[in-house]
Amino acid sequence: MKKYFLKYGFEFIVIFLGILISLYFEQSRQDSKENDRKNNSIEQLIKVIDQDIKQIDNFIKLQQMSLESSDKLYGNLRYDEKLSDDKIMYNISSVGRALKSFFPQEGIFNQLISSDLIKRINSETLKNRLFKLFNEDLRRHDVHTKEYDNFFLQFNYNLSVKFFLEHNWKTDASDANQIEILKYRFNNDFYRSDEFFGNLIEARKNISAYLIELKELKIKYLDLKSLCLDEIN
Repeated sequence: MKKYFLKYGFEFIVIFLGILISLYFEQSRQDSKENDRKNNSIEQLIKVIDQDIKQIDNFIKLQQMSLESSDKLYGNLRYDEKLSDDKIMYNISSVGRALKSFFPQEGIFNQLISSDLIKRINSETLKNRLFKLFNEDLRRHDVHTKEYDNFFLQFNYNLSVKFFLEHNWKTDASDANQIEILKYRFNNDFYRSDEFFGNLIEARKNISAYLIELKELKIKYLDLKSLCLDEIN
């Protein structure tokens, strides 16, 4: 009886250990598969971050052009610095182009959340920075963007009404002939009015604030990219 007990007990232990080992290797296989999925998503996120940084750099250049134009108009109105009507209208159009805004891509981050792969990220710092950027910083940026756009929509509407301005804008800062003025009727009374000067001051303030925000976002994106590279390496 004892012999049978030892025999079947040994067989049970062997089978039990075999099951445990199988479960261990299956779990390891699943973990490896999920980690590969996580790393692939992080690699895609890095590509998106690079695209967004490129977009931010482009908008920084465009906004700087708009700010330079606003400075020229301010100098012309405040200090009577000489500008021809054509130059004035070109710079007015350039200020109006500050309407164009940066829109981030959030698809990969949402995919990390919906698939629960975010839980497999090893770096707590990366997790925290991801949530802060996409759930706080970009939400705040979106609110500010809407405020800026609302102002510049009205600013550009006034250009159409007061100057009958027809113009085309390039959206790539590397393109030549950034702004094309097609037609306008110069309205010196409106250009010299308190209303236009007040709008110009507000435009300069908004452009400057947006430039600061874009530069801060770029730093956060670069920091996030560095953490992503550390995660997959």
